[in-house]
Amino acid sequence: MHQPTALFILGHAGTGKSFLTQYFVAQQREKGRAWGALDKDVVSESWSGRLLEALGQAPNDRDSPLFKEKVRDLEYLSTLRIARDQLALGLDVVFPGPWSRELASLALFSTQELGFPAQTRLRHVWLELSLAVRKERLIARADPRDQWKLDHWEAYVDALKRPASVQNGSIPIIDANLPLGEQIGILDELVH
Repeated sequence: MHQPTALFILGHAGTGKSFLTQYFVAQQREKGRAWGALDKDVVSESWSGRLLEALGQAPNDRDSPLFKEKVRDLEYLSTLRIARDQLALGLDVVFPGPWSRELASLALFSTQELGFPAQTRLRHVWLELSLAVRKERLIARADPRDQWKLDHWEAYVDALKRPASVQNGSIPIIDANLPLGEQIGILDELVH
């Protein structure tokens, strides 16, 4: 049986995680390899805003203490739950997202902690990009969920940290300024 791979494409907002994921999946398909893509924003978009409203918060809030306490983990747990079934079927899955708590707790390195089948191969990569380019991208994509970041840019940037597992080299870094083909090549090497 095929040993499924869970590939986490990590990084801060605006580094190109979703964009790279789309091209990686398309490139894999051209090579005859099928990958599922599970973006926690897509997984949770139909219910998280409604839950926030029910809790008396703005539906696009993604930065308040209430969001982080009551909604954030549900988004990630929902994504992991869907992934578990796909991986159990032997399908490879890519996850674009920050996964910051899971990185900090080291859960992202444990199939058991993630609730994945034991035979799942875990792979990780961190995207780096300058703050100026990231801010331009956030403005250009005009996602209401980014508005707090843009309105409080200095506070947002001051709170950003490169995770310890990235700093210590446990997770390889991809310079998101590299040509797309080179980024895809790095991912392809990582998973095969």
